[in-house]
Amino acid sequence: MGIRDRDYMKRPSGDDGDDARPSGSKLDAFFSEFLSRHPRLLLVLLLVLAAAILVAVIMAKISSGGN
Repeated sequence: MGIRDRDYMKRPSGDDGDDARPSGSKLDAFFSEFLSRHPRLLLVLLLVLAAAILVAVIMAKISSGGN
């Protein structure tokens, strides 16, 4: 076995050997997988938020006397 056959010589210098990912990467992978399983969830949440804002604006107009 020569020096070029060793595993640590083949890995990039930033790779420490284990498959550890930063926590942000794990969170990104979780949300990517979750949204791929539930593709319309984001759209539904945005529509609910828009409806809630619209109701709040209407309630504010009614409570202020319509001015």
